[in-house]
Amino acid sequence: MAAAFDREEYHVDASIARALTLPPAAFVDPAFLDLELRTIFRSSWLLVPDRTAAEMRDDPRSLADLVSRRGARAPVSLLDAPLFLQRDWEGGLRAFPNVCTHAWHTLVQGPDRARTITCPQHGRQFDAHGRFVTQPGFEDCPGFPGERDHLQPFEVAEWSKLLFACLGKPAVSFDDALGPVRASLGRLPLDALQRQPLAGEVRELDGNWKQHAWNYMDKFHIPFIHRKPGGLADALELSSYQTEIHGEAALQWAYAKDPAHGFDPALLPDRFRDARGRRVFALWWLVFPNLALNFYPWGLSVNVYMPVPGKPRRTLFLWYHHAWDREKYAQRESVWMNTDVDLEDVDAMTQVGRGVASGFAPRGRFAPREEEGPHWLHRRIYERTLGG
Repeated sequence: MAAAFDREEYHVDASIARALTLPPAAFVDPAFLDLELRTIFRSSWLLVPDRTAAEMRDDPRSLADLVSRRGARAPVSLLDAPLFLQRDWEGGLRAFPNVCTHAWHTLVQGPDRARTITCPQHGRQFDAHGRFVTQPGFEDCPGFPGERDHLQPFEVAEWSKLLFACLGKPAVSFDDALGPVRASLGRLPLDALQRQPLAGEVRELDGNWKQHAWNYMDKFHIPFIHRKPGGLADALELSSYQTEIHGEAALQWAYAKDPAHGFDPALLPDRFRDARGRRVFALWWLVFPNLALNFYPWGLSVNVYMPVPGKPRRTLFLWYHHAWDREKYAQRESVWMNTDVDLEDVDAMTQVGRGVASGFAPRGRFAPREEEGPHWLHRRIYERTLGG
């Protein structure tokens, strides 16, 4: 329960000049992870994990493609919870527990398309809206079927090639959560995005999920962790680096040192245009709590820092690529250093994880002009867990 935690020990001041980071215990304590799972992760819009590269070898469709037809359904897992996505026969997307309301057997074993959902254990049937239809043997039960016999839906949303669900009551609407992201994209060709399977899409890494989200929001580390010649620090005009806070999401962006490696200015909103001809290298969005949407001139790289229930010192890292420009996508390593940056960050988080677990880590301060993003993240986590 939240009452078991000393609010002062976890308090993150609204003023960045006075604020301390979350305490180390927040990154290693199983009880705090349980609290986060009951609060933050029950009230946030979470990306539904896509199909893996291995699954796409036999069937190249992404999850969004798999459930695009009316009547189509597919099982998914979100924070170890079994769900299935269902496209109803009117075209709406729905999400339900993948658990029969009779004796709790799994309902959907794999991708399928049919008028009804039939439990393979006892034959209970549901329609595409999750409503009970029939089951042999229940003809003489008074008050049957009741509300508990229907599948209880989760909130679900879709945008571009991405599918989202909320496992409880959303703290904000989907439009409020993703609206600022969409407003920043101008005329980027989102409809042309195509999933690009790659190795290492699903990995369990050292470090609490917050370490990885914190590192993502930390522009301060770029000239240090990404300092190798020809690396990320060399590709950016670091003096132009900006962090913008937009409610449930935060944007980071900078101009490229080489304009050839930036976005065509005509594709982005006018506020990103520069009189000196500089071009934006990337748009890096973190949608609270754990979704990173990285827009590059070649397309979209999606990072998800997923908590691992029962394992606060580990993170399930999901990494998906969607490309709209195959020629530029082929240059993602030489120009945008996707893999190098990933490996450098993963190594840094292993080092930080050792420090957090050492028992010697104090609560730190935030550099007011450099760490607006990390402060926003820590403050938001405190607010959503302990009601600050």
